Amino acid sequence: MRARGRQWALGVIALGALASPGGAQSADRLDALFDAPPYDRMHIGALVVDVETGEVVYARDAARRYVPASNQKVLTTLAALERWGPDYRFHTAIEADGEVSPDGILVGDLLVRGSGDPTLSERYYDDDEHPLRMLVGELYDAGLRRVRGDLVIDALEWDGEVVEESWMWGDLAFGYGSVGGVFVVGEGRAVVEARAGEAGGAAALHWTPLGDPDRFVSAVRVVAAGDDSDLSARIRRDGFGVEVTGTLAAHTSDTIELSVQDPVMEAGLVLRRLLSDRGIDVDGRVRVLTDSLQCRRSGCGAGTVLAGLRSPPLIEIVQGILEPSQNWMAEQLLWALGRGEDGRAGWEAGTEAVASILVDGFGVDSLDLVVRDGSGLSAYNLVTPRALVGMLQGVHRRPWAAAYASALAEPGETDSTLERRLEGLRGRVFAKTGTITHVNSLSGYIDTDDGRRLAFAILTNASGMRASQVRSVVDEAVRLLADGNDE
Repeated sequence: MRARGRQWALGVIALGALASPGGAQSADRLDALFDAPPYDRMHIGALVVDVETGEVVYARDAARRYVPASNQKVLTTLAALERWGPDYRFHTAIEADGEVSPDGILVGDLLVRGSGDPTLSERYYDDDEHPLRMLVGELYDAGLRRVRGDLVIDALEWDGEVVEESWMWGDLAFGYGSVGGVFVVGEGRAVVEARAGEAGGAAALHWTPLGDPDRFVSAVRVVAAGDDSDLSARIRRDGFGVEVTGTLAAHTSDTIELSVQDPVMEAGLVLRRLLSDRGIDVDGRVRVLTDSLQCRRSGCGAGTVLAGLRSPPLIEIVQGILEPSQNWMAEQLLWALGRGEDGRAGWEAGTEAVASILVDGFGVDSLDLVVRDGSGLSAYNLVTPRALVGMLQGVHRRPWAAAYASALAEPGETDSTLERRLEGLRGRVFAKTGTITHVNSLSGYIDTDDGRRLAFAILTNASGMRASQVRSVVDEAVRLLADGNDE
């Protein structure tokens, strides 16, 4: 990370200043809110700034570092937009490592050149397999009918490490803890349906998208009709699959979203099945190329492009991350940001890239950040309220400022993290939530009654309370700020 200790390029925020006498009264009301029991036992950091004037409306321990939870996604998405711009698109290509004969036979391997596209899922297509079917359709239209070789996924530019060491082990079995890679379908997760027969047996499992038929193992007990059903999951001891656990009432079914532990191989297996379904046979196996020593023929060089797919623009990807707080997509962005000419994409390179971009592009003090992942699942991430607000204020000067605010969640917005919060403030609050154990955060923009736009960050740590209880005081603070006056 460069420019160690660098100060604000956009101007130092004077944390002690208040915008107006009315602002001072608002500050008193916010202090009273945060100082009231039981919230006085939490660690609370906050900063609120008028984006036009830069005047500080409220500050509370704004230079201290806090665990941000999913407010970390603000850092990741802003770094991506700053580096690539809102119109950037990921690209996936399928190449022939050899000649395709007039009768459609490829003597060689079929190569998938991925870029870490985070959009190969039902979030952007009709279903999880739809983008792969599009690629298969192009291959068929190009005349390909048989591959006398392997289906090879080129992962040479992506680090083999797939789990951030500070993530909680219990999260890794579930969809929100999915791991990434250079070519992944369905956001690295599967929708698993458990179907129960008679009581006393084990429930059968069915899932989509389907690659490895042994990917998930059932340890779900079928209990008597009318008894409670409760599905859960855990990582298998071999580390390459997930065991579905819990109970399911006889003759019922239930679904659970689980992580795929080897997502790149799984995507290759799904692609091979879809090729077969379309009438394109692959004689060999699916291989994931992670080391140049594994190359054979010209597998590490450029082949003939037979099919390609470009992602939606980056700003739509950012919206898909911020509104629902999508962890896996945020990690894919972080990995891709770390890919350099002399290195391989991965968490370490990605975290260094995010910090460097924010320091150089937004003038953030490097000491205000500790970046450990892209999504905020790690409790080792740290950020100050002044860093978050400084970035949000910096966005206001970018040509894509309005698009970024729109990509944040709004109160009452369907399927967003603010769908059931801050009722009545739709179109006036645009914010990113954050919740892990004992951590609740909210940052973004507030349009006040008196016509100002405020950039704000409220970070709470070590609450020891239910998340809903902490959210209530954070939301009350947002409502006070939205009022814009003390009348």
